[in-house]
Amino acid sequence: MRLFIAIDLTDEMRKKIIEIKKKLTSGEFDVKFVEPENLHITLKFLGDVEEDKIGYIYSVLENVSKKFKGFNVEIKGLGYFGSSKFIRVIWLGIEKGCSEIVSISEQLEKELGFLRKNEFKTHSPHITIGRVKSGRNKDKLLRCIEELKDVNLGEMNVNVIKLKESILTKKGPIYSDLKSFKLS
Repeated sequence: MRLFIAIDLTDEMRKKIIEIKKKLTSGEFDVKFVEPENLHITLKFLGDVEEDKIGYIYSVLENVSKKFKGFNVEIKGLGYFGSSKFIRVIWLGIEKGCSEIVSISEQLEKELGFLRKNEFKTHSPHITIGRVKSGRNKDKLLRCIEELKDVNLGEMNVNVIKLKESILTKKGPIYSDLKSFKLS
């Protein structure tokens, strides 16, 4: 099973992100946007996991969720990974709530480290909204990103983390919730 641990976005936040995506789709860019129902903040990507490890993952998530209280995140700023010559990913940043996300991610890495060892780097919380497939109209895309770099979508409350499964298809990934864990 291909698994990851994430924070889901509220429906209200998804609607705001759809409006941002509309501004980015007006320029005939070669971008594959993330489906609204798949938008999330990744805490830890586990990759392919054998089913007999699921029980252990559940117990770790139960334990980790009890160590953290609910918190607010502010979604602010648009940017990209890659370089101005080759943009790979377009993302929305996390302002308020960053330290909480990083702390949860580090705790997950510590307790689930046997899964994908050496994968943890400095965690930069973000929401991937699109993957750039080619450099078509790259300069115009860079201008659009620059115009939206200070966008502020507001805050949302985080009180649940989820273990999710990702099934890859030709049309894109399909995510399903395996189990939710309420923060204390």
